[in-house]
Formats: sequence, C-alpha cells, structure tokens
Amino acid sequence: MIRKITKDRPLKILSFTDMHLDRDEGQRLATLKAFRETIETEKPDLVTMVGDNVVGHAGQERTRALAALMTELKMPWAPVLGNHEGDMEGRVPRKDGIDMFKESPYCLIPEKEPVLEDGTVVWGNANYSVPLYNDKGEICFRLIFMDGGSHATDEDLAEVGLTRVHNNEYEWLKESQIAWYKETIKNDTCPSMIFCHIPLPEYNDAFEKGEVLCGIKGERVSCASYNSGMFDAMVESGKTICYVTGHDHVNDYHALYKGIRLIYNRASGYSSYNALTKKASDKLMQGCSIYYIDYEGKISFDEVVYEDRYPQYREEVYRVIRKE
Repeated sequence: MIRKITKDRPLKILSFTDMHLDRDEGQRLATLKAFRETIETEKPDLVTMVGDNVVGHAGQERTRALAALMTELKMPWAPVLGNHEGDMEGRVPRKDGIDMFKESPYCLIPEKEPVLEDGTVVWGNANYSVPLYNDKGEICFRLIFMDGGSHATDEDLAEVGLTRVHNNEYEWLKESQIAWYKETIKNDTCPSMIFCHIPLPEYNDAFEKGEVLCGIKGERVSCASYNSGMFDAMVESGKTICYVTGHDHVNDYHALYKGIRLIYNRASGYSSYNALTKKASDKLMQGCSIYYIDYEGKISFDEVVYEDRYPQYREEVYRVIRKE
C-alpha cells in the first residue's frame, strides 16, 4: 500500500497529533478543514496520527467519520491512541476505537495483536510496525507504533512501588511492549523511528542536557512518574534514531540526547488548550510535522503551521477558538 522509496524520491509522511475531534462542532470542523486541505496540498505517501485523535463522549460517529475520510482520500494512515481516547465513561473504548479505524482499508493497523516469541500477548491496543522498502525490495527503514496508555490507576502505581502524586498520573510502556520492540528490530539492519503519544521521562533530560535542535518548551513535560526503561532499550539497540510524541500541545521542540532525536510532533487540533489559552504565544501553533525518509534510510524534517500556510482562514479560526 505504501510506495517504495527510490533514489530520487524520498517517502513523505505527514504526521498529526492531538486533533481532539470532540463534540464542539466549530473547532472540530476547523481542524478537519485544515487536516484535509493539508493532505490534499502536500500529497504525502503516508499519514500518521500520534494520539488524542477522537475524544469526548459519544464519539463512535466521529471515529468512523475520520476512518471514512481517510478512505475517501485513499490515503494510507497509521494511528496510535492517546491518553484521552477511552479514558472516561461514555467515550469509545480503546479497542473499539481501533476496530473502527480498521474499517478503513487504508488503515495500516494489522488485524492481529502482536504476541511475543514466548506466547505472551503484548499489552495495549495497536502496537505494530510498518517496514518501508526501497525499489530493490529491501527494508530501508521501520516505523514503530506503540500504545502509550492512558491514566495510571493506584494499583498500577503500587505495582511499581509508587504512590499517587498528581491527579493525572500517566501510564508507561509496559515490559511486554519493550520486549516486543526488541524482538521487532533484533534482525533489522535499517534504522527505525517510534510514534507514541505520551513522552518519555527523558524528554526532560533531552531539553536540559541534550542538544535542542529546534522548537520551544512552552509547558512542562507531562510524562509518567515511572520510568520503565524504554529509552534505555532504544539506546542499547543502536537502531532507533527518532522517537515522536504528542500530548503536550505547546511543546514543539526536537532535542538530540544520547544519539536519539526526541521529537514533539506539532499539535494539530483547535480543541482543548493551546498557545493562546496558555499565554505562551500571541499566535496559534497548530499544524503538522513532515518527515522525509530517503533511499538510504536517512530522515529529514519539515512542518506545516496552519496560520502561516492558510492565512486566509486566520480570522475565521480565531473566532472559533474564542467562541465569538
């Protein structure tokens, strides 16, 4: 379904996160308008969605509508879930949401959930990988998608020896997921990148001790209190060169830390908090990130900021955001 990468044409990925398609019709339609027009203008080879895609109560129709839109666009797409999908009563359960996404024939989530070599079922919903091929039929890059979970329960925290400090304690990548990651890449000779909604604790270290390559830190890193060792597993493998996350809408920095580029994907939705409501900027930051992967498995970066790309919609969007 995804075209092969040639020497003269890298693969182009448009990546969206935190679209927060909720029941607010004005904000939802503004988000979808920019989403559709960006895909139609940029003509990517693949769209990825890094979580908090469809949120709010009674979201079955919105979830199916997103899948139907991707089918209408005939666009291969690879989503992961965020913390707000299925996190409250009345919202689409996480597994059901994934099943609705898979109703689109262009969705790359496989039918079967992954199982470890010892038969252990991998925790979560929609942990999967997508190998990218060059025109020789060789795997030249691997995309890995992981379920970062939602909110940690008191029982979850007790299992790792922690007690609740914040109301919003987030989950972490589990032991079976890290084992699955290691098994997935163990025979690879190509690089890989990971998409997962909730940032790793090392995003703090990367900003403070690593090399900040671009972007701003407009809010704190909202990661799990428990460090399950995913970053260490990536460093040990020497194969994963990028980790892409969403979740913190007003962070958009890239930072190089221990040889891995930790990336905040540009937030894409007009619902929920943003740079204006956080008073981090006098302009909106919404848009999407662009990742190019070339024939040799090297990756380069760009982005779309809706306010810059579609200035004709500025006043309309600001009225929607401010509910004027």
